[in-house]
Amino acid sequence: MSGAPAPSATPHLFGQSAAENVLMRAWRSGRLPHAWLLTGPRGVGKATLAFRFARALLAGPAEAVACQEPSHPIFRMVANGAHPDLRVLIIPTDPKTGKRKTEIPVDLVRDAAEALRVTASRGGARVLLVDAADDLNRNAANALLKLLEEPPPGVVLLLIGQRPGLLPQTIPSRCALLRLHPLDESAMRQGLAALTPDTAPDLLEQALAGAEGSLGRAMDLLQGDWLKTYAVLLDSLARGREALGPRLEAAELLSRWAQKQAQVEPGSGVTAAAGLLGTVLRRAARTAAGRPPAAELVPGEGARLAALAPVLGLDRSVALWDKLHALAGRVEGLNLDPLQAFLQIVQDVTDGRPTSPEPIAG
Repeated sequence: MSGAPAPSATPHLFGQSAAENVLMRAWRSGRLPHAWLLTGPRGVGKATLAFRFARALLAGPAEAVACQEPSHPIFRMVANGAHPDLRVLIIPTDPKTGKRKTEIPVDLVRDAAEALRVTASRGGARVLLVDAADDLNRNAANALLKLLEEPPPGVVLLLIGQRPGLLPQTIPSRCALLRLHPLDESAMRQGLAALTPDTAPDLLEQALAGAEGSLGRAMDLLQGDWLKTYAVLLDSLARGREALGPRLEAAELLSRWAQKQAQVEPGSGVTAAAGLLGTVLRRAARTAAGRPPAAELVPGEGARLAALAPVLGLDRSVALWDKLHALAGRVEGLNLDPLQAFLQIVQDVTDGRPTSPEPIAG
């Protein structure tokens, strides 16, 4: 089973033709807004669409279709991060530690803004793509706001919002908003057939059941022993409602999973483990709201989610998810002990106590 290519090197967009048409119609009309904020659930194609549109803008109308082919020079330059008129802002890696930092710093935004004020080297548009805008720190967000308020001529800003509610409202208010929706079953099957052609039929059905219209989540579900690990975690959390021992088991499991994933992608292991726990939060919240998942990811999942549901309503799950995301970033960026950090969040998940706005990791 092969993993999905990076969004910058993905030639196909699955299930989001309507959203792409919105962008293309605006461009062809000659009235393209200078800034767009693409929002929607994780893994539904926001970054893939942003890079597709960036390639079209860089290539120009005559090459807008041809540049989506991997053999095209524009495609290759974008995939390799080598196009002089495209600046991409993501959370950087600390050169000293090799770990991802926790946010996009202001100096990256300022450098990009300065570069965008130079005439396009290839005569087309200039594009700034931010993945994701809610990863900007406060100063970086303010610097981006200045660019949104006074954009250089011919510059298009494409912002991806994983959690747009965390953005200062002055940023979305200056962007055209485009929400991408979960993929339907046909698009999911098409995407999985292209990305994982050798997947066993039973695993494919499990991934479709648990992905909830997110191709990225489906890829996670198909990764190695994800489902087996999820089953053990869910069991430990359900038993942790009544005892302390299973809470430690859950935290240790998450710590081991983080270490394992860090070997595959250095600097992102804790984030991957947070995603595993986030799946429990999301599915337990649906159960608490009286809308349990239509199909079980693993045998006995429904009963275990029901055991967690009394302390994981929608509002609480959202608060825990935000805390989990912040905690993962701090652990990765500050090289904190992941076991202690996960034990803290596991206790919050299982005992129903109020969540603090700022996670404290030891």
